[in-house]
Amino acid sequence: MGEHPTGKTASAPSDDASGGLQTQLAACYDALREHEDALQRARQQHAESEARFAMLADAAPVMIWMTGADSECVFVNQAWQRFTGRSADEERGGNWTQNLHPDDTARCIAAHTAAFEARTPFSIEYRLRRVDGVYRWLLDSAQPRYDGKGRFLGFVGCCVDITERREAEDGLRLKARYQRALLDNFPFLVWLKDTESRFLAVNAAFTQAFDIASPDDLINGTDFDIVPPALAESYRAGDRKVLRDGHQLSIEEEIPYHGGRRWFETYKAPVFDDDGRIVGTVGFARDVTERKDAEGALLRLKDTLEEQVALRTAEAEARARALWESERFSRATIDALPCALCVLDGSGVIVAVNKSWRALVITNGGDIETMCEGASYLAACQPATRMNDAALTNATMAVRGILTGELDSYAFEYEGLLGEDRRWFSFEVSPFPDHGPVRLLVKHDDMTERRHLQEEQVETAARFKRLAAHLDMVREEQSTKIAREVHDELGSTLTMLKLGLATVADDETTPPRIRNKFAGMLEQIDAALQTVKRISTSLRPATLDTLGLIATISWYARQFSSMTGIDVALQMPEYVRLTPAANTAVFRIIQEGLTNVAKHAGANRVDLTLQKQSGQLVVRISDNGVGLTSDSLSKRNSFGVIGMHERAQHLGGRLTLSGAPQTGTRLTLTIPLDAGAAHSPEKTPSW
Repeated sequence: MGEHPTGKTASAPSDDASGGLQTQLAACYDALREHEDALQRARQQHAESEARFAMLADAAPVMIWMTGADSECVFVNQAWQRFTGRSADEERGGNWTQNLHPDDTARCIAAHTAAFEARTPFSIEYRLRRVDGVYRWLLDSAQPRYDGKGRFLGFVGCCVDITERREAEDGLRLKARYQRALLDNFPFLVWLKDTESRFLAVNAAFTQAFDIASPDDLINGTDFDIVPPALAESYRAGDRKVLRDGHQLSIEEEIPYHGGRRWFETYKAPVFDDDGRIVGTVGFARDVTERKDAEGALLRLKDTLEEQVALRTAEAEARARALWESERFSRATIDALPCALCVLDGSGVIVAVNKSWRALVITNGGDIETMCEGASYLAACQPATRMNDAALTNATMAVRGILTGELDSYAFEYEGLLGEDRRWFSFEVSPFPDHGPVRLLVKHDDMTERRHLQEEQVETAARFKRLAAHLDMVREEQSTKIAREVHDELGSTLTMLKLGLATVADDETTPPRIRNKFAGMLEQIDAALQTVKRISTSLRPATLDTLGLIATISWYARQFSSMTGIDVALQMPEYVRLTPAANTAVFRIIQEGLTNVAKHAGANRVDLTLQKQSGQLVVRISDNGVGLTSDSLSKRNSFGVIGMHERAQHLGGRLTLSGAPQTGTRLTLTIPLDAGAAHSPEKTPSW
């Protein structure tokens, strides 16, 4: 027995108390053992759950990741590891941001940080480097995760490769930009409407024509928003006709335009969906005022040109009919072809011939049995066509070269006999364009008539050039006559009228009110005289016939600079002695060249030089504008350039255009100093 801390003696526990304590300890031990068993089962279930999650995650086709509450990576599935080439342990201990694209790193880290701080779901697109070093676009979506008691455990997310979708979206955006660029670079007014005639799209030329700030400002608008009601109603009637008939509509109309009236050629057509239903209309309009003016000018020349035009038209129609017949027969079967054809196999044996080949063999006295199917072409070609040795050598070389693969094809022309007539033939051999057995197509074509026709065409082209030169001469003569009549007749009449009115206005007996009216009339007459002078000068500068080419170019350069603001630097000799026809042609070429600079070059300076070199006159026009592209240099419908070339060639000279984008353009004209002597206006060209 021990002593109690209070100093009292403690009594020993009784047997009943000791037995109760043991019972309690035993109960606590049983409860502890049951709790430990439950904890062990919970741990086993948790391990099994984690194993099932890992198995499901690894089987998923998407990349799955999981972080702890401290944002450190705690799990990545097999898809993630295959993508990055990094194991789960490497991802847990490493920095996953090292695989981010440099342009996306800051944005991606900021999004993850904000989501962890707010513990809210997030979704972000970024580029991640794959194990092969290639960056791929991923859509990363994540959700916060919590335990059963609501405690934040971190984030779980999945990543989907969206590279193809992004590339498709980028392609669509690029295609849309290309389509807009194509639309805005059309020189015509282009628009798209729905079935209610509401605008769905317009191009830049359309917005400029109607003073609209942006193409988007007109979307869902109508014609009533941009033109007077009567004109808008006529446009809508055209739309309804296209929607009703389902066919293209073409209209030429004269309409108000920027304070004046201009002719426009308008095309409208229906727009169909994939099911063939009409869903709207598309149209474009182009300004054809200059063309209409040109047509009017041509009509005024009709009486003087009618006989020549009718003759040339008849010739053209006859040649067109002959060409059509030739094309029709060329599309017939092999036996209907006028040329002699045969097909060879890989050893040079003839496997097929056409009717013309048989006729050629018979005409030249050959044997059908030994010169057609089953015979060797190399042995049969000489008696069949009676070629000379050089032609036979070429044909043999061509067939053997193609059979051995040394040549792709071969063709030449030769002169041979057809019966007793000496004729021209073309020879061509080429392989069939397929992957089957080797087959060669050999063609002997009688081209005698074609050569004659080519000679005739060359002569016809020369006659047309002479006709064009004659038309230029007639136009210049008429312009000169009209300019002289306008200047002399109308100018003198206006001058006499001005003198008469001035005399009355200066009379002291004339009342002041009448004097004021006369003063206004005198101003109008002065303006009319200036107009007469401008018209007569534009038709034919008088200085060209009186002061010569150099003075006329100097005068025109000053006028051009005054009207366009483009500085023209001149470098010319004191005089150039040319024929009147050459003077006119050189001036017109310079006039057209400077006009093209003003219209297209976007330049602020032009250098114009004339030099006499070795019996020739060299004219150069150089600008500091936007220059020419290869497409511009190869365009065949630039009628102004065509006219300049024709004028230069008629004078026995040449004209060249050169330049590159952003480096300016140079026009060079070279003609003999005695050019035009054989084409004087007094001589009528032979047709």
